[in-house]
Amino acid sequence: MAKKRKVHSLTGRITIPLVYAAWKAVKRNRGAAGIDKVSVNMFAANLDENLQALMRDLKNGSFEPKPLRRVYIPKDAKKTKFRPLGIPAVRDRVAQEVIRRLLEPIFEPLFHDNSFGFRPGRCCHQAVERVLSYHQQGDCVTLDADISGFFDNLPHRVIMKAVANEVAEQDDMFLGPGGWVVRLRNGAGYRNPVARVQVPHANPRACAV
Repeated sequence: MAKKRKVHSLTGRITIPLVYAAWKAVKRNRGAAGIDKVSVNMFAANLDENLQALMRDLKNGSFEPKPLRRVYIPKDAKKTKFRPLGIPAVRDRVAQEVIRRLLEPIFEPLFHDNSFGFRPGRCCHQAVERVLSYHQQGDCVTLDADISGFFDNLPHRVIMKAVANEVAEQDDMFLGPGGWVVRLRNGAGYRNPVARVQVPHANPRACAV
């Protein structure tokens, strides 16, 4: 069996045009400031220097994400249940978008054709249309299921193993034990009013990766 070919040198693909494109996406989405209280407009006030510094830190392996700012949003109309939301700093959101743009072309072709969530050019309406098409073909049963607390309990090791299956492990700055992908995924944790909390198994809902 032929050895699986992995993608190499992702850090070498981090360029100023890529970082600026990532910034434009973050700016377009706007959003609140993170734990450092730096807003999108404040980050933009010194844009060139901020993006150059970010690119340098990503490429040389010195990038360190800040803790997430933890807020809670209502899960229902009566506001009896709340969902935790982790808000990254603007700088970290740009870094996440850089990673997303590097990884998406690698992983997008691997998804099942019936997967419609959080994928480019796909939406829930298309998922409904697919279910209706199966019904027209004779399928009589549709299962509507949800995994309770899935994003709150998703082990980081599962995500990183999936990435390692496609990205060369020798690209340590990108994927190694101290690499900035690992740090963005689980090294920052979040900050509550008392202390910084490490979270080894959750996926922040405001995270682009």
